[in-house]
Amino acid sequence: MAEKTSYPIYQENYVVAEHYSQVIENKRTECVICNYKIDQKEESIFSEFNCNIRAFQKEAFKVWRCPNCNTIHSLDIVDIAPYYKEYPIADAKLTWEMRLCYGKLSRQLFKYGLTSSHSILDYGCANGLFMEYLLSQGFSKCYGYEPYTSENGLDNETVLDSAPFDFILLQDVIEHVEDPRKLLSKLDGLLAPGGYILIGTPNATNIDLTKPNISDFYNPIHVPYHFHIYTPQVLEYLGNCQNWQAIEFRDRAYHDTPWLGVNTRAWNQYQQISDGSLDVIHEPIDLKKAVTSYKVMFYAFFGYWLSYHTEMSMMFRKA
Repeated sequence: MAEKTSYPIYQENYVVAEHYSQVIENKRTECVICNYKIDQKEESIFSEFNCNIRAFQKEAFKVWRCPNCNTIHSLDIVDIAPYYKEYPIADAKLTWEMRLCYGKLSRQLFKYGLTSSHSILDYGCANGLFMEYLLSQGFSKCYGYEPYTSENGLDNETVLDSAPFDFILLQDVIEHVEDPRKLLSKLDGLLAPGGYILIGTPNATNIDLTKPNISDFYNPIHVPYHFHIYTPQVLEYLGNCQNWQAIEFRDRAYHDTPWLGVNTRAWNQYQQISDGSLDVIHEPIDLKKAVTSYKVMFYAFFGYWLSYHTEMSMMFRKA
């Protein structure tokens, strides 16, 4: 595991973005992990990335990396709710590609004993595709909660009354919240003693902020949706704050597989030759465009082994 790191306790002094209806004058100028403060007038510390969602591609936002703990922060605080209304994953389907990816994700959970008799919560489940996959595999005690959608009633907090859960999945969620400690503390209260929580999130260590036009890097930055992006050391530290034990680390995403064409770099390259938006990943593939691009075909075969490792996952066990 990553070397344990100690940081000062975070003082809760951040506004919650979704409470506002416009870009807020306050900025994220203090690191939520180590409290390092930046001078907003020092332009050299910022990188600028455009939004990678089609409806907002013309909007650009600044990000900065904490020189102390290497956490990446989005400077601008916005009303995030309207951005989620255009989120393409809402229309995603359980395709054969997603089944391959979810098969890989579920095996991470099976490794630590998940069976159909256990209860599992997918917190921040988007449109509930992983729960749909588990149900198709014979699981019955699977629950999903997603605060940013009313689809299928997934925003109904009463589902959390089914706690304690034996397993919790927090996939691509922790980077979307202002206060990671507050979120993890809430999940600790929902997790059964001896239970497991799997956290998947971008890996700040391997994100190059000098290449804002490359999808391999602007996808994990994903402004303005991602507020804070952490390193493996910081993620382990956040789990330790809940007295969880980190028992496994993986330096790639569940959707980065060795199967032909089902890897992050192939998808990112296809995105680059399309309109550059994340939307194209959730739309029917243009096979002619894909097979006539030598770069897409190259990464379809070799992308898994050429990964930039800009994503990670960490499994924790509650005492």
